[in-house]
Amino acid sequence: MEKTKSVPKTMIKSMTGFGKASVKSPYGTITAEIKSLNHKSLSVGCNVYNGFFNLEEKVKKVLEKKLFRGKVFVNINTEGGEKNANVKNVQVNEKVLSEYFKKIKQAQKRLKITGEVGIMDLARFPGVVETVEEKSEEKQWTYIQKVVENALQKLIFYRQTEGRKLAKDFYSRLRLIEKNVCIVKKYGDKSVEEYRKKLIRSIKDVSQKVVPDKSRLEAEVASFARNCDVAEEITRLSAHTAAYREAVRTAKAEVGKKLDFIAQEMQREANTIGAKSNDFKVAKAVIEIKSEIEKLREQIRNIE
Repeated sequence: MEKTKSVPKTMIKSMTGFGKASVKSPYGTITAEIKSLNHKSLSVGCNVYNGFFNLEEKVKKVLEKKLFRGKVFVNINTEGGEKNANVKNVQVNEKVLSEYFKKIKQAQKRLKITGEVGIMDLARFPGVVETVEEKSEEKQWTYIQKVVENALQKLIFYRQTEGRKLAKDFYSRLRLIEKNVCIVKKYGDKSVEEYRKKLIRSIKDVSQKVVPDKSRLEAEVASFARNCDVAEEITRLSAHTAAYREAVRTAKAEVGKKLDFIAQEMQREANTIGAKSNDFKVAKAVIEIKSEIEKLREQIRNIE
């Protein structure tokens, strides 16, 4: 039975993801859906039900604490309950009530009218009982904040899962790059000797009687060696590859920018090696290296 390869440990997060959560409240079941796509910076669009526009900024602030890049869409709606529920705050104006009672008693005495004046009679007078409608935005925010935070946690988990897949792909491509760097080293060292042999054959082909000038031959070979020496570029490319792997392993916020910079440096070294190459196998290996670097850079666009 084939063993399953372990997923690389990394804090890399993809920019694409989805999270959904619901919470029950006196205003019905409130549901938040959050989805995110690739974007060079953080852009949040928010749609809160019932036209509670004042809460949009609060929702955005919750997301901005945890997300750094991506185009994020938030949709919040509710089912059941009263969507337009406003809390009715009933107030009794005791001062007005007392004034009504006082005036009525004075009128009774003056007009000699008998009878009791009850509280329900007084409550019917204007200004005694007031119903103040209080918008429920702030009261609902407690539930909205909770559901948004829960959906955000699920979104982040989704992005982390996708990030681990990206890290696995990165490591695979880095191994291919390193494999081809070894090929460059192997055949790059041999190319100088091959050039020497080719130069001697060319001279002999001109005339069998001509004896190659050893000093001039060595000077020509040395010049060729200097021109096609890629040892320095190989060292730097290997260092960049190691740095890329370490950046993936120890990824922090906005690591995508750092990885893209390293990949650019890798591309620069690969281009220089390709320009100096005079061997078919080296040239082929360089093409493979550049191809994998380009694929790395494509995947970087998916990283937060």
